[in-house]
Amino acid sequence: MTSRAHLAQQILKDAGLYNGKVDGDFGAKSQASLAKYPGINPTWSLERRIVACLQLACKSVGLNPGTIDGYWGPGTNTAVEQYLFIKENKTTPPLWRPEDIAPTVTDVWPKAYTPAFDAFYGPKGESNLVKLAFPYPMKVAWNTSQKVTSTRCHKKVADSASRVFHEVMKHYGQEKISALKLDYFGGCYNDRSIRGGTKPSMHSWGIAFDFDPSRNQLKWGRDKATFALPEYDAWWRIWEAEGWVSLGRARNFDWMHVQAATI
Repeated sequence: MTSRAHLAQQILKDAGLYNGKVDGDFGAKSQASLAKYPGINPTWSLERRIVACLQLACKSVGLNPGTIDGYWGPGTNTAVEQYLFIKENKTTPPLWRPEDIAPTVTDVWPKAYTPAFDAFYGPKGESNLVKLAFPYPMKVAWNTSQKVTSTRCHKKVADSASRVFHEVMKHYGQEKISALKLDYFGGCYNDRSIRGGTKPSMHSWGIAFDFDPSRNQLKWGRDKATFALPEYDAWWRIWEAEGWVSLGRARNFDWMHVQAATI
């Protein structure tokens, strides 16, 4: 992918705010142009301001990078990929979702996007969310200096998820959890569409969790995703003992993601 600084310079140039070289060297002239781009918090670090520029550019063409916060999370990564595709091909990228793979079988949670699912979980959104406390501190995956001790999830999965996290702590211990980045938290509740598709994400009900997204990216398979390595087998067995479904294990993509719904 084009470097973030290089892409930000091109965005500023296209906006008529920058007339220097588009070379990825974000010097004083580039920074002065960046200061004129509307919507960027001037108190943020240069890295965050550059990412915010990319987020705002994505938003300006109808893409959803998530909150304009200057952090490079999975939503921003997907939106920038789509932005570059639009710029190169003059059309929106095709929907991507391999839906023709055999479903995972479990009798614990309902199948996604079915009447049984709707009856079990109710409407998506915040109405059924409860607080879930973690037994060990998590780090925000795209801003690891920020710690979180709890999140919000659907009330019907809270006890199950809590058992999972306590069992993970019991099995791995804090040192191993940190070494394997099992504490790199990518989020739970987020009312949005699935990335690369049109249906609402399982995150919209607060019944899905993401972990370590930068090393387990959406389209990566077993050849690249770290969660496919043997040292993570116990992690997945703990989730699967509660009936949760790994899209990585079931369909070999989106290894960051685990959900309380069959596919």
